Amino acid sequence: MHEKISFDEHLHRIFGDDYDAFISHAPVGEFVRVNTQRATPERVMSLLKSQGFDVEQVAGLDDAIRLRTKPFEPTRCLHHFAGWFVKQSLSSQLPVRFLDARPGQTIIDLCAAPGSKTTQIATAMHNEGCLFANDLAGKRMTPLAARLDAGIVSHAVLFNVAAERLPHYLDPVFDRVLADVPCSGLGLFDAIDENRHRYEAAKNPSSQYQLQYRILLSGARLLRVGGRLVYSTCSLNPDENEGVVSQFLARYPFRLVEIPDIAGIHFRPGLTSWQGCEYGEEMTRARRVPPWENDTQGFFMAVLEKTDELPERLSYPPRATEPVRTLAPDDEAVAPILANIERYYGIDPAAFGALRFLLSARAIYAIDGHWEEIPGGYQRAGICLAKRRGGIWRLSHSMIQRFSDEITRNTLTLDDDQMAQICATGDIDVAIADIESPYPVLRYEPLGALASLYDMGGGRVHWKRACDYQFARV
Repeated sequence: MHEKISFDEHLHRIFGDDYDAFISHAPVGEFVRVNTQRATPERVMSLLKSQGFDVEQVAGLDDAIRLRTKPFEPTRCLHHFAGWFVKQSLSSQLPVRFLDARPGQTIIDLCAAPGSKTTQIATAMHNEGCLFANDLAGKRMTPLAARLDAGIVSHAVLFNVAAERLPHYLDPVFDRVLADVPCSGLGLFDAIDENRHRYEAAKNPSSQYQLQYRILLSGARLLRVGGRLVYSTCSLNPDENEGVVSQFLARYPFRLVEIPDIAGIHFRPGLTSWQGCEYGEEMTRARRVPPWENDTQGFFMAVLEKTDELPERLSYPPRATEPVRTLAPDDEAVAPILANIERYYGIDPAAFGALRFLLSARAIYAIDGHWEEIPGGYQRAGICLAKRRGGIWRLSHSMIQRFSDEITRNTLTLDDDQMAQICATGDIDVAIADIESPYPVLRYEPLGALASLYDMGGGRVHWKRACDYQFARV
């Protein structure tokens, strides 16, 4: 690639005539993406306006909303907890658009944390199919799992391994692969100081490009012939983008797919050459998102289609890990738990007929029914249904929301004033004479069943996370 030079020289080399535009462009805007499995864009627009946000829908992206001004962080909205929307930059929403994820497919996100793109894939799949989400950083698995829980994603399996090692665990059966790889972040001017420090501390900047190439190759090994892979970064450094993709295309049977234009987004085609490196005319099918021409972060995207099998030397079988078999609802270990849930929440066990289950010491996890077996080596599968608290299985917030219509017992329906109070203080006094469980379900329309409360005694209930949210009537 190139010799180590100063960071400022590095920026001049990357941006050339656009250097001044990059370092002087206005701060990028903030955006949210609507979870269309939970709400409509119009409903979310109305909600945000009622709470004092100045918003507009993004042309060409129906589920993207720009926040012109904000009275507080949108993640403090109660409806964010209910999974109506997620905070996500506009350019970050684009790679999944071009992935063309569909219901029933088998898809993997190689570098998934913190999970915005993974939940976007799940929405595009209508929560139907097999979704794998992997990330190497163990500390980032918690926010990834939390995002999936908030989106009530019950068809995902999480891995916590180096993306390059995934072919040792998984077969090449994937319809779609997202490789949003670790990068220098040189499309994010608001992170310029952090990027400077990272660049100056790096002994060998080219090691980043080598890692990106290995992750791309790993994704290629998992993809079936005819499948689609999206390679993306939040960098505009050609070494990380066109350089990596062109080297890959020179060796393996893939072709670049033309990325279509989107109204309101100013794309530039991929570079065909840079600093003496020739990338080929085909690279114009990739797309760059210059931040100074868009109200968002800089991004690069390339869509690749697998046209033939990879060389035999890359087609070795996965590591010998035993698959884990999931349990049916009528399994002798599962049925008593579902009966307990019926007793305290009124949910007919038949409502769980489309799910299968996994058990740990104090929790039961639910996963969509087509997962009869799960590849070995995973970290988490499905979504927590309930945790054991003494003699009661306490439903998770996510599954309370999923089975809102089926919950008929031990519920507390709060009105607007009561919701405002519990969001302000975390506690509220209510009449709970008919409540048999210390974990009643909070119900508030139009959200339905929302969360699990704790009966503190004396007619007082507590919601641990209530004070994180700003209440607004809708």
